[in-house]
Amino acid sequence: MSLKLNIKMKNSVLFFGPYPKPVTGQSMAFKEVFDHFDSPKLLCNITKFEENKILNTLYVFICIPKLFLFNKINVVYFTCSRSNLGFIKDLYVILFAYLAKARIINHLHGADFNSFFENSSSFLKNLIKWAYNKVQTSIVLTEGMEKEFQHFDKMTVKVIPNSYPKAFNEIPFEHLKNIKKSEGFNIIFLSNIMYSKGIVFFLESLPFLLTKHINLTVSIAGVPMGDYLKNKSEISNIFFDGLEKLKDKFPNRINYYGLASGKFKEKILQKSSIFILPTIYKTEAFPLTIIEAMYYGNVIVTTNHNYLPGIVKEKNGILIGCGSVDDIQNSIDCLLENPESLNLMQKKNYNESREIYNPNRFCNSVYNLILKIA
Repeated sequence: MSLKLNIKMKNSVLFFGPYPKPVTGQSMAFKEVFDHFDSPKLLCNITKFEENKILNTLYVFICIPKLFLFNKINVVYFTCSRSNLGFIKDLYVILFAYLAKARIINHLHGADFNSFFENSSSFLKNLIKWAYNKVQTSIVLTEGMEKEFQHFDKMTVKVIPNSYPKAFNEIPFEHLKNIKKSEGFNIIFLSNIMYSKGIVFFLESLPFLLTKHINLTVSIAGVPMGDYLKNKSEISNIFFDGLEKLKDKFPNRINYYGLASGKFKEKILQKSSIFILPTIYKTEAFPLTIIEAMYYGNVIVTTNHNYLPGIVKEKNGILIGCGSVDDIQNSIDCLLENPESLNLMQKKNYNESREIYNPNRFCNSVYNLILKIA
């Protein structure tokens, strides 16, 4: 059975996913793909009402039938959810795509699809199986993530690494090196302020680091968000209380910027030397902020967690234990005590990001799948 009510128009691609706000790695990657796709396209923004899940779900249930009724959609590109409510929305768009005989392309941005499937009830597991057997292609972010779809033999899985934004300014490494040198040593935490992103562990490491390294400064950018460990109110209280105590003890050495985006985000990344993300976030896969930090010549300190070891090698930075304040202190201390090694890693990350995580390469790879060139 196919939908017969489409008004005859040019074939269009339906993009079904989160378009900022809220700002997350997944929403920014989705935005990058959508904004630079120059063929006929349609958008169903599943976060139109930001964090209001009920309104977002109602919007999807109204939006999807209208889009399929009044447009000729031949491809659906969506970013899959890994929750019960999220799957209901995905199932809805997959059903309409199947009835319209549209090709379906899925882009996974998390590390927990397989666990979501395996831990589902028998009834839900059968629904997931039915839906994802209709998906022709799934995109994953790094080698090893293919196993997230190990239960779906009919599906083709492609590895396409994330990228830094096309809008990022190009700066010669020597000029970037001089900017960093003029700032002294700066560590940057750039992520949502969530307990699972490791912000509390980082704050706890700072008294030791700031006392030992008197030329060290700290930049923190991001806004408080709730997660499965602390809600928004709880993490806000913990974060701001800890931040104020550190500012009192180390005046003028810690800057908190709130949400950093656009040219301002680029500016603070250019000035920093070390990017820290001590994440224990259970669905962490391939944080865009790591690529952005590498682009502006930062050494990466992050956790040995999920797929991060496949992204951050010894040449790129240091992997630390999950939840280990001692590891944060020791790794950053080691980097600061060895500035020549730090500089070599910075240059390596600068060059590697441009080679591997180029946005033209990323978008073209996704577009080739959408347009069935590859």
